[in-house]
Amino acid sequence: MTTRETKRKTELVRTAGKKKGRPNGRPFFVSYGVVDIPPATSNFPCMSRQFFQSGALKLGRAVAFGVLLVFSFARSASAQDGGVTHVDTVSAPSLHNNLLGDPDRRPVTVYLPPSYAKEKHRRYPVVYLLHGFAADHRAFMKGAYQNLNVRISMDSLIHAGAVKEMIVVTPSARDAFDGSFYINSPVTGNWEDFIVKDLVSYIDRHYRTIPKRSARGITGHSMGGFGALRVGMRHPETFSAIYMLSACCLATGEDMRAIIDKPWKAAVGVTDMSQVAKAGFNADIDLALTAAYSPNTSKSPLYLDFPYRLEGDSLVVDDAVASRWRETPIAMVPKYAASLKRMAIAFDAGRQDAFKDIPRNVTRLDSMLTSLGVPHSAELYDGTHGSRFRARLETKALPFFSNNLH
Repeated sequence: MTTRETKRKTELVRTAGKKKGRPNGRPFFVSYGVVDIPPATSNFPCMSRQFFQSGALKLGRAVAFGVLLVFSFARSASAQDGGVTHVDTVSAPSLHNNLLGDPDRRPVTVYLPPSYAKEKHRRYPVVYLLHGFAADHRAFMKGAYQNLNVRISMDSLIHAGAVKEMIVVTPSARDAFDGSFYINSPVTGNWEDFIVKDLVSYIDRHYRTIPKRSARGITGHSMGGFGALRVGMRHPETFSAIYMLSACCLATGEDMRAIIDKPWKAAVGVTDMSQVAKAGFNADIDLALTAAYSPNTSKSPLYLDFPYRLEGDSLVVDDAVASRWRETPIAMVPKYAASLKRMAIAFDAGRQDAFKDIPRNVTRLDSMLTSLGVPHSAELYDGTHGSRFRARLETKALPFFSNNLH
């Protein structure tokens, strides 16, 4: 038995295939397991014509199998009470005039909890889960992080009573530079506005949300953690809780002389969009941050002012441009301390993260928030940039929102 697709694009994880010891078995789709209903064969006479023949033995077998079948159907019905994941296309007026030609209609993954389809008058809190650099709306569904699939994780946590039912939303923020950093830019588009205005309003209009700040949280990994802090603290009227997972680049730009490196040389050497993909992952991050911090709408085709210039084989800081990079998320925290005090806040990172600034900034942000009197929770754990992401999401971030959104 298969699940018919709805008109809306729906991503469902189906368990299929033959089960050991049951040749040609036909599995039902279930959330937590598979129930096999065998076809009519000589091994299962109750499914063949012999079932209708008289005889106490055959009747006894039929009764026994009937009991088993009823139990199996009951188990299947219970297991099928899982959530579903929709992939919607959201109109993004905030991105309409970007100079890179990126689409202003964005794919968005929306997880709906188990009771959503049945309890037609019930409303739900929403967690906005932002992906990292060079990823997209499928990042937390396709198994890239320790086989993570948010639908399965949420179903399992709800089933175990570890979290309450919530909607989880992940938009695609991948652009021509591989990542928007969720910042408004005349080059890449107004990504902060897309999250706060276009996306939130779309989700509230199309789904049964609890449409108030106390029922919305924002989180993300790496670039998504950067976005969660920056967008969250600037919009306490929209969000009431922030959780950052291995947030990257929180202080990048404070001292440009301290980060002169090979990726920056590669980035500064890019002269047109066809070279972006060849520059390398870290150089692409530098290009994306340049589009966010120092765009230049008159400087085609990249529309960027680099904070460095090449003199011979050496990079030299351009102080005029570098000064535009100083309003980093870390630097903005004192300015938004009053807003942050209205919010539930937590963040973490692995001690062994290859991006050395990430665990350092966890410690720094922890000290800064403490000195400002902002309640929060911070943790460094044994792990790298993504080695424990699934565990942290399931055991820390999602329960955090379950406890704080209402």
